[in-house]
Amino acid sequence: MNAMFKKGVLASVLAVAASSAIAGTSLDLQVSGKVVPSSCTPSVVGGSGNADFGTVKATELNYNTVTSLPGTKVVSISITCETPTRFGVTFNDAHADSAPTEYLSTAFSDLEFLLSPASTAGLGMFNGKKIGAYAMGIQRDKGTATDDTGASLHPVYSKDATATTDWHAKNGLHYLQVVTDKSETYGFANDTVNDRPAVLKQVNFNIGIVAQINPASELDISDELTLDGLTNIELVYL
Repeated sequence: MNAMFKKGVLASVLAVAASSAIAGTSLDLQVSGKVVPSSCTPSVVGGSGNADFGTVKATELNYNTVTSLPGTKVVSISITCETPTRFGVTFNDAHADSAPTEYLSTAFSDLEFLLSPASTAGLGMFNGKKIGAYAMGIQRDKGTATDDTGASLHPVYSKDATATTDWHAKNGLHYLQVVTDKSETYGFANDTVNDRPAVLKQVNFNIGIVAQINPASELDISDELTLDGLTNIELVYL
């Protein structure tokens, strides 16, 4: 019976095959899968991504002109990848509704930082009024950007929408100025000759931040207001 049963099954299979052959002369064989880039993880060194300018008394604010807050705050960032990877970062002002729409009329405390709308971000709103602005730059002094071996890296940027070409080193003494509308991508090269971002397993770098508060005459300072700047730093795989 087993033999007869097996023959019956085989006959059924053949019958199905024959029927399929009559219905069509071809079929599709799909081969699928995916290759994903090495995963990279950004983190804030020291655990705090807050550039805190402390407490400013309302009486310390200029009434008719902006008040540039003293000092440059520095936040240290580390990006670690599972395997050596070519990547960059973009900066995006999450509170762009409070950002300047024209060139700032007064310089920041550090004159190196740019005053253009693209290079500045907003410090939030209070009772419908813009509080102020801040600007950022990637520190470029030797040894301030390093790889996993401690070797120095050099920040570079590209205006190319795909960030595959057109890499350059910006002018600047201590900082490579960044824009806050994601129109530029920033990477890290091994040397100053080859501007293309290197394939790296880890990058450690510093971001300098300067800020200014709008004239007291334009603010509601009858109550406490909080500086509320927020920038998203996004990884881009190249």
